[in-house]
Amino acid sequence: MGIDVISLVIFIGCIVLFIWDKLPMATTAIIGCALMVICGVCDFKTAFGSFSSSTVILTIGVMIIGSAIAETGLAETIGRWIIRVSKGSETKLIAGTYLVSALMSAFLTNSAVLAIFIPIIMGLSKSNEKIKSKNLIMPIAYGCVIGGASTLVGSTQQMTAQGLLEENGIRLFKTFDFTLVAGIILILGLFYCLFIGRKLGEKIWGNRPDDDSADVDIKPSEESYSKTKMIIMACIFSVTVVLYITEWLPLAITSTSAALLCIVTGCITQKKAVLSVNWNIVGRLAGCLGLAQALSSAGGTELITKGFNALVGDSISPFLLFCILVFLVQFTSEFISNSTAILIVLPIVIAIAPDMGLNTYAFALGITVASGVALSCPLASSTLGMSMSVGYRFNDYFKYSIIFDVVSYLVVVTLVPMIYGLTV
Repeated sequence: MGIDVISLVIFIGCIVLFIWDKLPMATTAIIGCALMVICGVCDFKTAFGSFSSSTVILTIGVMIIGSAIAETGLAETIGRWIIRVSKGSETKLIAGTYLVSALMSAFLTNSAVLAIFIPIIMGLSKSNEKIKSKNLIMPIAYGCVIGGASTLVGSTQQMTAQGLLEENGIRLFKTFDFTLVAGIILILGLFYCLFIGRKLGEKIWGNRPDDDSADVDIKPSEESYSKTKMIIMACIFSVTVVLYITEWLPLAITSTSAALLCIVTGCITQKKAVLSVNWNIVGRLAGCLGLAQALSSAGGTELITKGFNALVGDSISPFLLFCILVFLVQFTSEFISNSTAILIVLPIVIAIAPDMGLNTYAFALGITVASGVALSCPLASSTLGMSMSVGYRFNDYFKYSIIFDVVSYLVVVTLVPMIYGLTV
């Protein structure tokens, strides 16, 4: 058995374990990298070199910055300000919290942003009988998920795609390359939540009482935070965003420097900074990139290419191929990790693009956005799963979101070919 076949067997085995979900994804990915080395598929540097890649370093920095923003009370202050401005109007609350959560999630961890809003909204619904938490949390979750898909640093699936492009020497994404397509989806999401989702919500959960048993603690008011640290954090974050936009420094350097400033200025302690990093996500990202690199170096991707070409044929049009792949990644992202879905689909594109004359960048962008806007199942992301804490049922997400998932799909398959072109 050749090393190309062995690499493919190990890769497929890891995908099966990812889907089976009995082991943490990071553990499975690292085991896969170790097996690649043990079985002689590749050397240690090829399998584990991704642990020091700029993509992984960028991810760690983003997590620390997000935690520092929450630690200083800056995020909570923004959330409470939105509630005061809305003056108790549920419509204004939906619009305000949706937009703010989307903006925050574009640079912070999506689930952390939702975790900030849930206790605030739950407390508000208990003090104001005209406001139902279920009518607000679902749009906020939408804002978090779609906002997180709108920038390079917003979610881990973008990091996974970026890492695959980096490992293969392909044009990399810039911070706001996703913003045009995902931003249109974001705007459509706001109108959907206000004019369609709100009516659907009344039919789906309108007669149910708010779940008072939700395990949510009401956080203290912003007066308990240090205003000095809050101002310092606001300055650090503002400069970081400017540097993300201008890319005057490499993104990983910007992220790392900002994270270190958060520690040096006391916005977050070193201990809390280390604890704030989701090492499962870091290990998963680095391990998956190592698996893909080992698979490529051993010739496993060539076997995938041949199998895929045999399945779809060489004469398939780039647009039809794009539609199929976007559907595949959006559909699978409903049930498995977005990063896993990308790890299954994007290497195929990278492998077949040269022979078919495809624009790998455009395919990668469309596939990544599609994986990030899957909303019809709470398994699609940890953010949606967290939102279940306010009392949503499993099938509520499908009833509420299936129409918008179709809209998102149509936006991606229409705009990406139109703006970027599918061939070179």
